[in-house]
Amino acid sequence: KKQMSANSTRLPLNIECFMEERDVSGEMQRSQMEQLCADTFNRVERT
Repeated sequence: KKQMSANSTRLPLNIECFMEERDVSGEMQRSQMEQLCADTFNRVERT
C-alpha cells in the first residue's frame, strides 16, 4: 500500500502463505486497486 500511494506504475504484489502454504505473486496498478476497493472506499466515506 505504501508503494502504491507514492507511485502510479505497476508494482509487485506478494502474499506469503495465502492458502495452504502457497505464496502468490503478481503486479497491480494503483488504478486497479482503486477499482477493486471502490465500494469499500465509498462506504467508509459515508460513515
